[in-house]
Amino acid sequence: MLVLRFTVDDLLRVRFAPGPAPLVETGLALAVLRAGTPDPSLARWRRSTTAELTTRASTAAGRMLELLRPDGLGPTFLDPPLDGIGDALDAVAATPQVRAAAELRRLWAGRAAGRGSWTTALERHEGRAWRELIGRLATVHHAVVEPWWPRVRVGFAADVAWRGQVQQRQGLRAMLAGLVPGATWSGADLRLPGPRPASIPLEGRGLTLLPSLLWRGAPLRTRHPDGSLLLVYPALTPLPLVPPPDDLEDPLAALLGPTRAHVLHLLVDPHTTTALAGTLGISVASASTHAKTLRAAGLVTTVRTGKEVRHSCTELGSLLLAGGLGGGGAPGAV
Repeated sequence: MLVLRFTVDDLLRVRFAPGPAPLVETGLALAVLRAGTPDPSLARWRRSTTAELTTRASTAAGRMLELLRPDGLGPTFLDPPLDGIGDALDAVAATPQVRAAAELRRLWAGRAAGRGSWTTALERHEGRAWRELIGRLATVHHAVVEPWWPRVRVGFAADVAWRGQVQQRQGLRAMLAGLVPGATWSGADLRLPGPRPASIPLEGRGLTLLPSLLWRGAPLRTRHPDGSLLLVYPALTPLPLVPPPDDLEDPLAALLGPTRAHVLHLLVDPHTTTALAGTLGISVASASTHAKTLRAAGLVTTVRTGKEVRHSCTELGSLLLAGGLGGGGAPGAV
């Protein structure tokens, strides 16, 4: 459980990042490629990306994977939350030696046997090794993230606009609690699911929110360059389900994906899971999963009567259907 401890000043300094961060998504893409059992929603992306890697990009990705922990995450200096790839790569290159060495030592704690000469040279901040690092990082970004970047931008904008709708209709407290399933408030503490317990006082520096189209796990945290805490959370719809910008007829599809958008439209009238599956031509298990995702977002409510489960659109879902994503806008500082 991750506990974020807010003060009044922190609540006044809640904001969204201005755009997706190329190297954050690149680092998370590497984590997905490293995972032995990826989230099913990213399996197609993982297969297609692996198949499309050229020899050069595959070699670069393989070397970058050496810098990841067993859980798929790596040193934070590799993914500065900046919204331009050039600025982000420059920031990596400018990492102070003390910080880089400390993070790499923590990375390899207890795993010295698998350490290679390249990682040792990085820890020593040798110029040739660091030039190689920047080149490989750029190669991986261009191979595994850049081709999907138009969808990343569309999905990012849709997620932020949706959170703005929630904040407008239900307030900041509800918006923050709705970032991930299982998030709850206890006084001024926001409790988020996570693999390890941690309590983080924000100390008046504020919170910057960054939805990721590739990360499907528990929220991740790091320090933003402006001093606020950066919280990376899974966007409502993962990258493979975001349609290409040219294919968007319904603005809800950018937020929910075409199938979930169709589900929400259907649930203006209550449906059972079986009825949903039959109308959409999908399995009952898939229909149940879509309904569960929409329920976690506060768009659908589910009532069980005996063995029958009926889903229906909530007031918030109805407002979203009526107004699309244009009414709420992206929230700034609150």
